[in-house]
Amino acid sequence: MKVNRWEKERFREANKSSLLLAGIMGILLVVLLVIYLSIPRVPSGPSQSRPEPEAMATGTVRAVRENFRLSPNGTKIGELIQGAELKVLEDRGAWIKVQVEGWLWKDSTSLSSS
Repeated sequence: MKVNRWEKERFREANKSSLLLAGIMGILLVVLLVIYLSIPRVPSGPSQSRPEPEAMATGTVRAVRENFRLSPNGTKIGELIQGAELKVLEDRGAWIKVQVEGWLWKDSTSLSSS
């Protein structure tokens, strides 16, 4: 069987195209791998949860009702009632930043995945 010059040239060009495509695919794979490995991982599940901040002190609310705010003199986001347990995270003179633990009815919330 005799292969003419045109068929040889076509075969050579097809090989070049295949090698070029394989090279591009390889480079793309490496770039995607580097991007994937550079994405920070978020711990999942209770065993890998973020560490709780250190409490400076613990205490309870003395007032019958106390406003709960986003920041000192900031927007009121709720109220804490007398006896509510809290952890003091930061002290700023007349204000303290607290962490409160409690439970909410899930159906009354809007949750997003993290």
